[in-house]
Amino acid sequence: MNRNAELMRALRGPVLLIAFGVLLTADRFAGIPFSKTWPVLLIVLGVLKLLERTALAASSQPETGSQAHGG
Repeated sequence: MNRNAELMRALRGPVLLIAFGVLLTADRFAGIPFSKTWPVLLIVLGVLKLLERTALAASSQPETGSQAHGG
């Protein structure tokens, strides 16, 4: 697997926990109810999955140019 895809997979949990903490902090201190902001977690998860798939697609493309021919 591509290193970038592995990195994105490894960061998924911590980034979601940070986003969750930010939303709970906004609920507690800014008065923005969590019931209205929880979809942000879905958006963050979707963006992370998109980046992971982009990294995987980039790693699966064959090399072109002089590097592919050893020159």
